Amino acid sequence: MLRLSNAAVITTNAILALIGLATLCFSVYVFIQGPSQCQRFIQNPLIVTATLLFFISSLGLIAALYGSHVIITLYLFFLFLSILLLLVLSMFIFLVTNPTAGKAFSGKGIGNVKTGNFQNWIGDHFLQGKNWEGIKRCMADSTICKISPRVVDFDAKHLSNVKFGCCRPPVECGFESKNATWWNIPATSTGATTGDCKTWSNTQSQLCYACESCKFGVYKGIRKRWRILLVFNLLLILLVTFLYSCGCCVRNNNRVPWKRRFL
Repeated sequence: MLRLSNAAVITTNAILALIGLATLCFSVYVFIQGPSQCQRFIQNPLIVTATLLFFISSLGLIAALYGSHVIITLYLFFLFLSILLLLVLSMFIFLVTNPTAGKAFSGKGIGNVKTGNFQNWIGDHFLQGKNWEGIKRCMADSTICKISPRVVDFDAKHLSNVKFGCCRPPVECGFESKNATWWNIPATSTGATTGDCKTWSNTQSQLCYACESCKFGVYKGIRKRWRILLVFNLLLILLVTFLYSCGCCVRNNNRVPWKRRFL
């Protein structure tokens, strides 16, 4: 059992260290090349995550290979903190992506501290001010709305939430598509000068990026991806908990005199 735990710690941490190192190298490469507006959103979090992953995995690898009691204790301490942070992050993602739970916990008191508005946190944080301006520039710089001119089917079933809300005018405007990059305003249209219909532009750098329908599409896209992230976090918690258990076995093994370790 002790040998199995040690092998599990070595193998898993070696793989994670390589992943962390590769991610860190990619992040540095992107930084040197000069990140685009889209890449700036993930650059700093990616560098921090990759650095922490490489550091913690290296600690576990060194501790398991050399049997250092101090390093394995430090490794277990960081793993325990990681489990707590992942639990807090998972709870936060659940609250901001679940309207019912978010509403129930919004404004509740914890001692003298009031909780925030979880129900509208995504909208307040991403769809307002500088953050929203950055997201609009990101979409304009990306190929998210680069649809082939031969594509004429703009049914929501065939488009993502973001594309349906940002890359075409709202359905209620009644615009007629000439192709995927140009929409004509019918002479009989009565809503072409109001709301999102007025905001729409055939210019590829503008489209409906300033529309409320685009904000709603981005909101639904963020919520969907964060729910996927929640599942990933839960699986990651299981992995870190497994590593923590194996690390505890290795740490206890290090307390046993070396002559008895292989008996």
